[in-house]
Amino acid sequence: MITRIISAVVGIPILIGIIILGGTPLMVALGLVMILGLREFYQALSKKGFHPVEGGGYAFTVFLVFSLYLGTDWATLGIYGAFLLTTLALLIQKKRNVQDGILTLYGILYIPILMSYILRVDLLENPPYIIWVIFIIAFATDTFAYFTGMFLGKHKLCPRVSPKKTIEGSLGGLAGTIIACGVFAYFILPEALFSFMVLGAIGSAVAQMGDLSASMIKRWTGIKDFGKIMPGHGGVLDRFDSIIYTAPLVYYYITTVIV
Repeated sequence: MITRIISAVVGIPILIGIIILGGTPLMVALGLVMILGLREFYQALSKKGFHPVEGGGYAFTVFLVFSLYLGTDWATLGIYGAFLLTTLALLIQKKRNVQDGILTLYGILYIPILMSYILRVDLLENPPYIIWVIFIIAFATDTFAYFTGMFLGKHKLCPRVSPKKTIEGSLGGLAGTIIACGVFAYFILPEALFSFMVLGAIGSAVAQMGDLSASMIKRWTGIKDFGKIMPGHGGVLDRFDSIIYTAPLVYYYITTVIV
């Protein structure tokens, strides 16, 4: 617990600073996070006996971030290129098979594509400070679920995937996130207070799905954590698992419901 708190005390100010700066610093930092997360995912697959085409995944990530930096969105073109590179690797390297190719492309969709929505939200002009909602939803869900589960948790939520998570903790995370999003909207965009509270409810459910999805991958590959880059928190994917699922939701909700 102490290690987890110390890591948070050190990491949160860095995260806040990068988000405040936005623009190029955010793109560079997020690009690095994408590559580290993708590497963790591919390494987990390697321990399961698979041979993902790592170079294709990293090349796609750099291409995607660079295209967004230029103000364009070549994600579809990038996926096409990654598909060609993966197919070429399967053809010329005997140790790889179709499963390796599928898992390579799944990693691309799961990590850089979904994470790129953080950048897409940052590029939105209105409403102001909206990028914070992604992290408010993810961190509020995690924090409220953790402490509610600790003090009130009795009924297991999904014991096959994550034995420690409880229904009470899940509901606590949901309620806490609704309140947190409501407080954010009250100060930033009070006329959309109800819409943000609805976003908080949906976002919390999605964030918990992201957390359980990562837990399912870890259990399938036989690892406890994706990495050790953040003491007490594990790897990049251990910390960003819920954010990965939350970012696209926030982007589409903001652009279709609120704006």
